[in-house]
Amino acid sequence: MLVISILIGIIFGFLAALMAFVITWHEYEKHKFTGKRLFKEAFQSAIFTFAVFLILSFIIGFILKHFVINE
Repeated sequence: MLVISILIGIIFGFLAALMAFVITWHEYEKHKFTGKRLFKEAFQSAIFTFAVFLILSFIIGFILKHFVINE
């Protein structure tokens, strides 16, 4: 169960990170960010989003395995 939740976290985390990158890029372009600074800010947002999704999926998998699903 824990492996499945981590796999789900990786898949949806990647999709969420991609969307966060695109949204941040578009919004920061409006505020006159350019070049490396624009990429850096968007990439940091994407990495943070991926990490949050991965951590949350791990926590949910742990809770489900130990407290909800009795195997």
